[in-house]
Amino acid sequence: MARTVIYSWLLLLLAGNVFAQAPVLPDIAIASDKGVNVLSWTCQYDGIGSIAVQRSSDSVFNYTTVGYVRDLKKGQQAFIDGHPKAGNNWYRLYIGFSSDLTWYSNTVKVYIDSATLLNKGVIPPNDSLQRYASSINLKPEDIIATSSDVTPAYTPGNVTAAARPATTNNTVTPRTAPKLDLNIPEEDANQFTYIKSRHVFTNPFTGHVTLELPEDSRKTYAIQFFRQGDERTPVLDIPRIRKSKVIIDKRNFQGKGVYKFILYDGTNKMDEGYISIF
Repeated sequence: MARTVIYSWLLLLLAGNVFAQAPVLPDIAIASDKGVNVLSWTCQYDGIGSIAVQRSSDSVFNYTTVGYVRDLKKGQQAFIDGHPKAGNNWYRLYIGFSSDLTWYSNTVKVYIDSATLLNKGVIPPNDSLQRYASSINLKPEDIIATSSDVTPAYTPGNVTAAARPATTNNTVTPRTAPKLDLNIPEEDANQFTYIKSRHVFTNPFTGHVTLELPEDSRKTYAIQFFRQGDERTPVLDIPRIRKSKVIIDKRNFQGKGVYKFILYDGTNKMDEGYISIF
């Protein structure tokens, strides 16, 4: 039975009622559901120019920026990571002030099982995710971990220029992972409603698009990809496919985001749906 996945979303977690204030910087909290991580914190500072969210698999080195916080107003802030990696995901914030001071938050960790990523549906573009991030209100039972669960080797304290990031000596026993309920606004439900394709999907580990087609030497397949909401001109058109498994490098697309595909068996439409490029 085909499984209908709805990710149009997003994330109005019982909007309107703040159940508990997120931890105050330099601490941050994290929650997760279906391979989507939600970071939340309370910012007590004015004059912030940018907040970059950085992720690493080892907590000390190899941090890369996965996105920027959209709403920089003083108070509760949040960020949604729609494409975490399998295994440990360590996060920290790199905060830039209008005075040219820079500062790192403490770190927080969440573990994502590879099976969760394999079963994840299409995720909206990052801009869409962050547009909803400011509406998130996490309940205390939603929180998987906070940076106060980690014993830092360095505590930022007051804001200073080029502060070193917090590092980890040891961790406490992980909290039991809750069932975070990501409610979907009904008015947006149709935009990303689809039946998950068995033939065309994004590899959650590499980001490349995989085609798995029936093995039949007599058949020739074709596929077209379109920007979401624009089906007049394909951004990628492959008119002749004879192999049963094809990997399409994500660099063939025009950029990150959600793309619609139409798969043909000869001249007959065989399948259609959406894939995300990240």
